[in-house]
Amino acid sequence: MDVQEQAPPTADGPVERYLAAVEGQSGNAPATYAAPRGKRYPGSLRRQLRWPGPGAEPLGDSGLDRLSALLLGYAPSRLEMLTTAGFSALTGRPGADHGAARFLPAWFTLRRDVPSGGAFYPAEVYLFWTGSAELSAGVYHYDNVHHCLELLHDANPAADLDRLLGGPTAEPRHALWLTCRPWKNAGKYRAFGYQLSTVDTGVLLGQFAVSPLAGRVRLDVDPVAADNLLGLDGEVESVLAVIELPGDAFAGPGAVSPAPGAVPIQVPVPTGLDADRLNLAGADPAALALHREMSGRGDPRQQAHPSPATPPGTVEPAAGACPIELPAATRLDLGTVRGRASAGDLVPGLRIGQLADILVYASGRLAGSAALADLVGHPRYPTLWCLVSQVIGLAPGAYRYDPRLHVLAPSGGAADPRLPGAVPFGIDPRMSTAGATIFFVAGGHPPMRKLTPAALRHLHLLTGVAVQLSGLAGQAVGAAARPVGGFSPQAAAARLGLPDGELPIVQMLIGAPKTRAGSLAVAFTEGSSDAG
Repeated sequence: MDVQEQAPPTADGPVERYLAAVEGQSGNAPATYAAPRGKRYPGSLRRQLRWPGPGAEPLGDSGLDRLSALLLGYAPSRLEMLTTAGFSALTGRPGADHGAARFLPAWFTLRRDVPSGGAFYPAEVYLFWTGSAELSAGVYHYDNVHHCLELLHDANPAADLDRLLGGPTAEPRHALWLTCRPWKNAGKYRAFGYQLSTVDTGVLLGQFAVSPLAGRVRLDVDPVAADNLLGLDGEVESVLAVIELPGDAFAGPGAVSPAPGAVPIQVPVPTGLDADRLNLAGADPAALALHREMSGRGDPRQQAHPSPATPPGTVEPAAGACPIELPAATRLDLGTVRGRASAGDLVPGLRIGQLADILVYASGRLAGSAALADLVGHPRYPTLWCLVSQVIGLAPGAYRYDPRLHVLAPSGGAADPRLPGAVPFGIDPRMSTAGATIFFVAGGHPPMRKLTPAALRHLHLLTGVAVQLSGLAGQAVGAAARPVGGFSPQAAAARLGLPDGELPIVQMLIGAPKTRAGSLAVAFTEGSSDAG
């Protein structure tokens, strides 16, 4: 079954019911929830990839080192510990405060360069490798905590790639398969966690897509066939995207493609999914119904025909206002930015040139790879709006960004960005008014509630891509960024002056960086025994 974007859903369908469940959810997280674990395949053959940590030789130009550099985008970069003293130093509240209950006693967290809600990281990565002199052909799972490959099948997967992606191709190819574990963080975020997990997977997709090694991206792979090929339980984990990798980019000197393995190995039983299954058993009914539709296991009426896309029109500024021409974009190579982190604090000092660079790269106007060109050209790619509080060279107000003209058009929204509704949940109000807030908006197509399940998944996935591009561009130009999913979309839409039916999905606070005292962070160079 070809799962592309589909015909308009039935009235009060799974998308509308899910969005209603998220809107009606309270902002208070449960006091306790099952701790998620990293996924592993015990007993599988493991191939350690080189990690360029302290004392190690830098990565070279071999095919396997190129693969290692690409996958390091999802490997832990540091280990953080929050203690009672650290909590008090960070917040100024007593260590015995009830707010510390979710973190203490000491909670060790592996931090990656692709920020994730609650540091849960719901994505998994699989490698379909058609063979080289350095790595035998097979299907591998990437153990991101230990930066190694776990062999699942030792047969050449070229025929499987041709069958699911179309082919055969003139040149050999490999592929990265990105899956999502939608219930990994559902214990904390409940119905909203389903949306958040897809956005977080999109963040990782954006990180991989900036690499010049990334080829074409496919978001329309048959989910049932793809999940079955990897031996996945689609209720717990499902394929969301495939990134093709050109074989010659990883060949290396003297590389050859070995013959397929004689006998495929028995795939080991994975571990680390207990919390996912526990959360699935108690999942929000609307989120579960939506997932079943998205993964091809629900009502076939929701998965029938491609749906038309409505490209965004020219930005019309508010009456009496003229579009503001932005400074010319700085040439940035986002593929060389060593990941990013969510800022713990923001201060005034953001300049209009920095904001302009972040917007132009977030929009994909300067896409630097074939993968990015595929993603930013998708009809569900979000539009960009912003509330400006304190930006040097730009008046406060609400704006929409037009990537074709590289201008900000005043939208006619509320003039004062500090009015109620601008502050995201659980964030110091000073952070939301230190610079500007970029909103990633579902616009240029039918309202979200009228989208089909597959179209909604694409929208959330592509929003994650835009979020990561924004963060990478911000880091490249010396700005600090903090993405936030917890806020009132309706209040923000009113503040921005959005057209009827358009709603923001994620907002990103942008400002000048500030070091926050009291946090403990150390370089992470070895895998932990059981984290992630």
